[in-house]
Amino acid sequence: MSKFHANSERIVKLNVGGTFYSSTKSTLTKVADSYLGRLMNGDLPCTRDEKGSFFIDRDGQVFRHILNYLRSDRLTTPFGFRDLKLLKVEADYYGLPGLVQEVDLVLNSRRRNRRRRQRNKTTSQSVTELHRVHERNGDLYISDEDSDWFYD
Repeated sequence: MSKFHANSERIVKLNVGGTFYSSTKSTLTKVADSYLGRLMNGDLPCTRDEKGSFFIDRDGQVFRHILNYLRSDRLTTPFGFRDLKLLKVEADYYGLPGLVQEVDLVLNSRRRNRRRRQRNKTTSQSVTELHRVHERNGDLYISDEDSDWFYD
């Protein structure tokens, strides 16, 4: 393995608001001018915790989605995820405009769907309002926007 490859794939330990993460330097520097990219390149000072991990005083639970975005280049949240506004704030803090745009798209879509449902509020919920179809392990699930319930 070359010296360059070993250095770029160095494992980095992070303590984000008390939640611990491990990643590679190459993942964290994927967006070079982001907070994490600048931190890993030594352009920003950072406190280290007692174990030597980089300490970042931000929301540790939401950071999971920041890290997954850097790993996959797309927004991936679990079904029924409700902290999109907080995720947008965190994505903005970390300097990830691509993630901010993806979160905005989902938020706008949810707003449109809510307005559409409010217009049809006098009628009972029908299959046309159940607009998400998911396939998991060969099973088909249909769900509505605001629910974590699945309809077989």
